Amino acid sequence: MLDFALKTAEKAGSLALKHFRRTNKVSLKSRQDIVTAADTEVENLIVKEIEKKFPEHGILAEESGGRRGRSDYLWVLDPIDGTVNFAAGIPYFAISIGLAYREQPILGVVYDPYQKEFMYAEEGRGSYINKRRMHVGREKELINCVVATDLGHRRSSQIVRRVKNLLPATRAVRIMGSASRGLVDVALNRAQAYVHNDIQPWDVAAAYVVIKEAGGEVINFKGAPWRLYDRTIIASNKTLSKKLLEYVK
Repeated sequence: MLDFALKTAEKAGSLALKHFRRTNKVSLKSRQDIVTAADTEVENLIVKEIEKKFPEHGILAEESGGRRGRSDYLWVLDPIDGTVNFAAGIPYFAISIGLAYREQPILGVVYDPYQKEFMYAEEGRGSYINKRRMHVGREKELINCVVATDLGHRRSSQIVRRVKNLLPATRAVRIMGSASRGLVDVALNRAQAYVHNDIQPWDVAAAYVVIKEAGGEVINFKGAPWRLYDRTIIASNKTLSKKLLEYVK
């Protein structure tokens, strides 16, 4: 299944790049949330590939919603995570394809087609970027850390308040514009933590496996292990995640 997800992500990334920094029609899903023609085309490609290879599996996709399958497997995908970045020509976005079994993510591919970086993992088999192992950082002090986050759309005022609290306690806070890409940056130790209070399953399903297999911890704002439909998330190492809980109350 991992090989299938990697090949499908590569096809999807190639299609996305054909649209990138070209005229791209933008439609509003809400006042701030947008969708482009590329999102729709890329999602259709991924869904068709899954339906052809695994017709009995369920699918949960950002743009087209979900359909129940005849098995306990569920593909959870975001065709272009970071649509606002993508539409603006900012090269920070990703194709996110995750697979859950009985609502537990077991496989994930986050592909950055612009950088040609494949971040991927399968339960029990480690986490990799382009065949090189990844590990979360071991930093224990927040003051030495870059904490990544995103504003979301509905509860952005709450995360802004938390960012204000985090700024003096950390080296820097960065708003990424792509949750899955920001999350896997934790596995790469480019950021030492990622925090979000309005996350969606398609933002996290793939990156969750990548972080866990890189030795990280993924919890919700109550300190419990993150589950597929949780809306809050802290991803880091076990020491920092507990410290970060103090800043999200």
